[in-house]
Order: sequence, then structure tokens, then C-alpha cells
Amino acid sequence: MKATIILSLLIFNSCTISLTTIYNQSEDFIDIEVNKENFYMECGTIDKKERKSLMIFYAINKDVVYKFNYRRISETGWCKKNIRKEYDKLIKNISKIRLVETTPLEKEKNYLINRNVPEKLKIPNSLVSWTFIRLETSKGCKSYFQADCSPNNYWGGLLPQG
Repeated sequence: MKATIILSLLIFNSCTISLTTIYNQSEDFIDIEVNKENFYMECGTIDKKERKSLMIFYAINKDVVYKFNYRRISETGWCKKNIRKEYDKLIKNISKIRLVETTPLEKEKNYLINRNVPEKLKIPNSLVSWTFIRLETSKGCKSYFQADCSPNNYWGGLLPQG
């Protein structure tokens, strides 16, 4: 009986381990890893006719949603068929996703959250929007700028402050 209780506690505790790890953060940078269930990505449409999109990644950490934006707008079809497709390959059958971002901009609850995102992204108390640098998984890395996946360019060519 005691062994069953101890085993149950161990299993429960292992399930309650944080789904998010922040490896490094300053005022201007964040390096965050999330379990896939706390991650979402989309080609977020930005015009009424849904012709223009911005590649966006979301990560939930407790009561905060981190929103990571691409730097440039693209045609929605191009975004879905090319940009998103590359990231889909990197996250397929993966449990953890790591993101590095720069230049945060604090926003209020649900500000700028697209109507199409899952409901769980609309629940947290605040949203922080960042500029995307790169996404990494055990399968590899894809960055906005080609050199930003190299280890010697950890912060996307910029040195973090603090």
C-alpha cells in the first residue's frame, strides 16, 4: 500500500513539472522552451481580405502568453505553403520547442490575439509580444536570418543587456 502511494506521488509530481523553462531572459531578450501543448503557430492574417499574413508563434507560461512575430508580412498563401510548412517539419512528433526572441512590447490581456487561436491562449492574464529570432527542436533550428541558428550567434547577432 505504501509503495502504491509513493509511486502515485512520484507520478503526480512528474506531471506537475513546469511545462515552460526560461533559460535566459533580460529586458530585451528571451530564450524559452515550452512543451508542445503550450505552443501554437499560425500565419496570422492582418488585413480584412486575409491576403497578408505574419508568421506568429505563441507560448504559454502560467498566466502569460508570449507572442513571437516574424519581422515581415507575406502573402497568406506563401506563408502557409512555405514558411509554416518548414516549421511544421521541425515540430512534428516533438514534445519540446525552444524559441529565442528580442524586443518585447507588453500588452494587455488578449490584445492582438487573433480570433483563430485556441481558447487556451486567450485565458492568461497578459500577453507579451516579441520579435522572432529562431525556433529550435531536437530535429534542428530555423531562424529568421540564416546565421541566427549558429551557436556563436546565440542572441541573433546582438548582445543581451543585463
